[in-house]
Amino acid sequence: MVFEQFITERLVTEVMGIGERFWPEGAGRRSTRYEEHGLVPAEDVARAVTTFMCPGGAGDAKRQRAMELAAESRAAMVEGGSSHRDLCRLVDDLVAAKLEREQVPS
Repeated sequence: MVFEQFITERLVTEVMGIGERFWPEGAGRRSTRYEEHGLVPAEDVARAVTTFMCPGGAGDAKRQRAMELAAESRAAMVEGGSSHRDLCRLVDDLVAAKLEREQVPS
């Protein structure tokens, strides 16, 4: 339950470009071991939130990117969108597989 947080952090900050790190790369304690968990100091959280939320700062581009991704996500989910088509294809494949299993003699 802890390990995926490092992957999610990289996805949100580096790949999607919509998040802010609490600590610069390589700083702070990063561990998947329970006994090595540390609390993120309030000052670091305040700095990251301030950096992200200040108008005209780095957060502007990240918020714009998040809005673009939200629009793309909504478009993918509407009827005819890529996610909608993929879900329909999955349901069709599952139904076809079930029908094939029912037709095979035991």
